[in-house]
Amino acid sequence: MNALVTNKNFIALFFGRLISNIGDSLYYIAAMWLAYELGGSAFYAGLAGFLTLLPECLSFLAGPIVDRLSLKKMLVIPSILQGLLLMTIPTLYLFHLLTVTAVLIIMPLVALIDLFPYPAEDALIPRLVPQNQLVAANSGMSFSYQGTDLIFSLSGGLLILLTGAVNLYLIDALTFFVAATFFATIRLKWPSQKEARPPFDFSTYRADLAAGFRFVIQPLNFTLLLPLLAINFFLSAVLAALPSFANQLGGPEKYGILLTCYTLGFLLGTLTSSFVSRRLSMGKALIYGYACSSLMWLLAACAADQSFVLCCAFIVLANLPVGATNIMFNTFFQVTPPQDMIGRVSAVIETLIAAAMPLGALFGGAIAAWLGNTPLLVFQGAVVLITALVWMMNKRLRRIPRLEGLNGL
Repeated sequence: MNALVTNKNFIALFFGRLISNIGDSLYYIAAMWLAYELGGSAFYAGLAGFLTLLPECLSFLAGPIVDRLSLKKMLVIPSILQGLLLMTIPTLYLFHLLTVTAVLIIMPLVALIDLFPYPAEDALIPRLVPQNQLVAANSGMSFSYQGTDLIFSLSGGLLILLTGAVNLYLIDALTFFVAATFFATIRLKWPSQKEARPPFDFSTYRADLAAGFRFVIQPLNFTLLLPLLAINFFLSAVLAALPSFANQLGGPEKYGILLTCYTLGFLLGTLTSSFVSRRLSMGKALIYGYACSSLMWLLAACAADQSFVLCCAFIVLANLPVGATNIMFNTFFQVTPPQDMIGRVSAVIETLIAAAMPLGALFGGAIAAWLGNTPLLVFQGAVVLITALVWMMNKRLRRIPRLEGLNGL
């Protein structure tokens, strides 16, 4: 980690991402509230959330573009465009032209532009740090994502109360401009090899897109990812059921505590990922980690009607191994693809996960209404256990070495 602190390029990327992720958190919070306030109905808040998240399902379309163009530009230009788009909200308000329709149009556009920076970062990190520092670098980046999400999920209402939703957009726009400044200071040492490639036209784009999908569906990669999609499906289901679960456990004041515990587990997991990856092979870490997570989910289900404190503790512990192994997944898919394919692979995986999550949220709400909340925790524990068993029975997956010694499989 000390080497990363002295790596000026990585520090610029880290602080750029930290600040832009603050912007991401702010505009999501502000969009929900402003849509509700302007539309006068919870329907508009839900619609704003849906439209803001929907573009994530199109992440795979950004991958070939990220792999072909300057990674630095894929960070700087979207940040500037997002800042300019967000500035239109306070500008329209200033001239008394702001409507809920304007919010519902602008927010998906901001989210659509946001498809480019994340795969660009995944492709850039292996060029900025040596392979033996990738886990620590990914852990730091993930901590910046989840840490800001946790802080602003807890303080979003207070920020709106203190500044107003429109002023929050102004602050939000400034964060993207500051992030662009950090990204602009990144200096790549490796020369570009784009000159050796064929012209980037639609047929080339389509071929690049297909190559990204072909890599992801290779047997080992698909065996890793398919259970992960199922787990993300159920994690989203649990998250969607948390308001009902909180009401069952004592009332709306418990919702914030449950949400904090849910996020805290992932956050603590990212902090342990470097420690775990140095001591266990990736194959063993996945199997042992998910077996432990399964046990914690089942214990949380048992404690749900007995002790709120114990239930919260088990939820934190259940998500901790998942948070740690998510860093390993990210690193694995930075090391194993060819360097000029990392953006496409990252974007395809992001699309698959994004598609699973809204479906999981719908499922969670339906199951909670039909069977209650506790069975959902049992389902989650069962799915995680099945995942650990599937991975344990796969000989090739069991033999995935430590990430520091991984050079493509």
